[in-house]
Amino acid sequence: MPKTKKKSKKQLEDELQKAAEEQKRQEEKERLFKLEEDALAAHRERLEIELEGKNRVLEAERLEEEQEMVVRMKGERKRCLDYEQSKLQEKIEWQKFVSCTSRPNVMFESEITTYVTMVREERSDRESVETAIEKCKAAEEVVGDLLELYCKACEEGNVTRQDWCMHYIGEIRDLEVELIDAATAHLLLYIEKQEPNTHLQVYLQWGNANDNMKVGFWGHLQSKGFRAKSIEHSKIQIGLDLPKAIQLQSIGHCIGVRSLYTTFDSAQGKDPVQMSIGGMIRVDLLSIPPFSKKVKGWTIRQVPAPGKELMKLPYPNTEHTTASTAIAAPCKIDYKVPSHVLVSKNPVVSWWDASVERWSTEGISEITWEQESRKISFFTARLASFSITQERHSDLPYKHWNMRPCDDMVVELTVQAARYELRFMISEDGLRLKGPQLPELLDVMFEPGSGEAGGLSGPSGRRPRIRSPATLLNELRECGLNLMPKNSDADQLEGYTPKHPETQARAYSDLSEIAAFYDIASSRHNKDLPAERALVRIRENELHEVFNPLDADGDNDYQAIMFFPDKCCHVQFEAQRCQSIRTFNIIQRLFLAKPVRERCFAKGYPFAPAQKKR
Repeated sequence: MPKTKKKSKKQLEDELQKAAEEQKRQEEKERLFKLEEDALAAHRERLEIELEGKNRVLEAERLEEEQEMVVRMKGERKRCLDYEQSKLQEKIEWQKFVSCTSRPNVMFESEITTYVTMVREERSDRESVETAIEKCKAAEEVVGDLLELYCKACEEGNVTRQDWCMHYIGEIRDLEVELIDAATAHLLLYIEKQEPNTHLQVYLQWGNANDNMKVGFWGHLQSKGFRAKSIEHSKIQIGLDLPKAIQLQSIGHCIGVRSLYTTFDSAQGKDPVQMSIGGMIRVDLLSIPPFSKKVKGWTIRQVPAPGKELMKLPYPNTEHTTASTAIAAPCKIDYKVPSHVLVSKNPVVSWWDASVERWSTEGISEITWEQESRKISFFTARLASFSITQERHSDLPYKHWNMRPCDDMVVELTVQAARYELRFMISEDGLRLKGPQLPELLDVMFEPGSGEAGGLSGPSGRRPRIRSPATLLNELRECGLNLMPKNSDADQLEGYTPKHPETQARAYSDLSEIAAFYDIASSRHNKDLPAERALVRIRENELHEVFNPLDADGDNDYQAIMFFPDKCCHVQFEAQRCQSIRTFNIIQRLFLAKPVRERCFAKGYPFAPAQKKR
C-alpha cells in the first residue's frame, strides 16, 4: 500500500484549532439549549403552580359548597344511629332493673367509691377465705359493668372515659387481693385450729380447677425440719416444688406458702410492650405468727400490729444472706391455663417487677407447655406474681383486610393478622366472630348450651354470639388475640406510623355509608403515605358476589380512594406512586348517585339522602 504523507506541523495546528473551535461551538450550543430548557421548565413550573393554586381555590369553593350538604347528611345519620343506640341502651338498663341487682351504678363515680369504702369497712378481721372469695366474685360483677362501660368508651373514642374505667377496675381488683390477704392473715393467726397431718403440715385449697379465682395453702407448723417439698393442690390443679433453701433463707419462721390464681392480672395495661394472657398466679412465702398458749385457763395469743397482719417473706432473701444460704435453689410451679386462652408452642413466662412496672423473664427457665392437660410448668429463682406473656403487637401488622356485603344490612369483614385470619359478621344487632373455628375461641363464637330449638346453628347446635364491637374485641384480647392496638404499638413495628385521628374518623364515617353495596379492601400503598392520608380500594357489589381482593387480574375493577382530614379523592398508581387526578367528596358523590339512592329508599334506610344530586 502507498505510504500516507506525514502531516506538517502547520496542518496539525490547523486541525487542532478547528477541533477546539468546534468544541467551543458545541458547548455554546449546549449552554443555550440548557438555558432554553431551564426557562421552559421554570415556565411550566410556574404554570403548574398557578394551575394548582387555581385548582385549590376551585376545590375550596367546591368543598364549601358541599359542606352544608355533608353536614346535614352526617347529622341526620348520627341522629338515627344515636336513636338506635339509645334503644339498645334502654333495653340493657331495663334488663338490669328487672334483675333487681344491688350492684352500684358504675355510670356514677360516687356509687363506685361508696361501694369500695363499704366493702373495706365491712371487712371483718375474722373473715374466712370462703367468704372473701364470695365477695371477690361479687366485686367481679361490678368490674364486668365497668368493662362494659369501658368498651362503650372505646367505640366512642373517649380516651378519658377509658382511663377512668381502667382506674376503678384496677382499684376494685386490688381490693379483691386485699380481701384474700386479710382472710389469709386470719387463717394464719388461728392456724392451730386446722388439722395437720403426721408431719405437722397443713394442706388447704379453695375453689375448683376452672374457677376464676382459686387459692391453695400449705403450712409447715415447725420452724425446723423442713426438707425439699412437693405440694400438689389437685382440686385447683396448682403444683409447687419447694427447695430446702426456702427454710434456710427463712430461719426462725414457721413458713406457709399461698398460691392465689386469678383470671385477671394486677398489671393490665401498665407494660407498654408485653401483655399477660391466661391470668396471673401469685405465689407468696408467708410467716406463720407464734401459736397461742394456754396459761391457767387463759388463751394468750400474740396479735400482730396493724398493717403487719400478713408477713410476706422475700425469696430469695437478700437482706440476711450468709455464705451457707447465698445460693437460692429454683422453685418449680405449674398451673392450669383456662381453655379459652391461645397459647403458643413455646410460651414465655414472666414475673411482675413492681419496682419498674415491667414484666421480666430473669431467673425463669425450663418452661414446659402440655397442650392436652393445658398445664404450664416452669422453674423460677424467686417467688412473685407470674403469668404467660406475649408482645402486645404479636398479631400486628395486618397483612390485608377487606369488607364485602353478603346480605341486606350484613357485611363480612376479613382481617389477615400476623398469626390468624379472622372473619367477622357485622349486622344491625352487632358483631360476631365467624372464624377461625379454633377450640379456644368456640365460647367466644357461640352461646353456651346446646339444642335444636331457636334456630341454633353452631357446633352442637349452639347459637352464634353477637355483641358490640369493642366487647367482642376485648374478649378476643382475653383469649390472647390483641386486635385493639394503641398508637404506641406502632413504635414496635418498623415502617408504620399511626394515621391522623381526623383522617381515620373521615374514612370510617364515609366508608360505613357505602359498605352495604361496595366491596372495600386494603391497599399495600397505605403505609407509605403520610399520617394525614389513608388509602383503600372499592368496587361496587350490588349482587353480593365473592371477589378475591388479592387477585391481580381484578385490580382494574377496583377504584382507589384516598382520604384526607377534610375530604377524599380518586387516585391512580404509577410505579407504586399515588397521583391525585381529582379531589372532591367522592364517597358523598357515590352515595348521592341515583342508583344507590333509589336502593337505599327501597330498603328503607333511615340515613338515605333526600336531596337530589347537584
